[in-house]
Amino acid sequence: MKQVLLAALVVSILITSSCKKLEGDNQNLDATNQSVFDLMSTKSGSWWMYGNRNDTVFIRYATGKDTTKLGLKYSFYTRRDTITTTTSPEFFGKNEGKYLTLVDLDGNETNYINYVFWYDGKTSWTNDGEYNSGTILGKVIVTISSSIVQTGLTITQNGKTYTNVYHVHSTLKAGALNIDLGTLDIWFAKSIGIIREEADLNALGLYKNKYTDSLINYYIKP
Repeated sequence: MKQVLLAALVVSILITSSCKKLEGDNQNLDATNQSVFDLMSTKSGSWWMYGNRNDTVFIRYATGKDTTKLGLKYSFYTRRDTITTTTSPEFFGKNEGKYLTLVDLDGNETNYINYVFWYDGKTSWTNDGEYNSGTILGKVIVTISSSIVQTGLTITQNGKTYTNVYHVHSTLKAGALNIDLGTLDIWFAKSIGIIREEADLNALGLYKNKYTDSLINYYIKP
């Protein structure tokens, strides 16, 4: 997901800024509407291994701990690259049917936005994000529009079969000109987690990235 926001920033900072109002479904979330994150296990000892992003493998670990970010409670996970051995934090939460994660805008683990990757009961939703470019252009607005493509899918990958899978398709636009920056697709199954993620990004030739992350193996702590 970080690559998606980077594409937006490259184009927006170089071309245009925006005074668009932040109106996405990820805005004005009420902390009193939070509930337990139930898309995947939060128990310490649970893990998920993914492969094929630039020939790397990473593992997501549940810690069993919660933390507060942007005024909301998030389940805390860690993500470790098995090649570089670097570890980074990940955050997942739920707010009134909105399944959330935090997107790190600049890689410093300090500038996050709430991101709704699934809105239970809705067929479409949007996310608006604001990034301070630190230049005379000021703040940059990114809009991600998402919709349910299909539910109840059966997917076989890496020798494993997953049932009752959801597929969400998202388009990314940035700036006052609504510059088209590409697409993001996510497949997930409740109680297991994210099965697959595909991105095809092209920021007017200034930034290109096409990748697939697919679940190789996982373990759910009883």
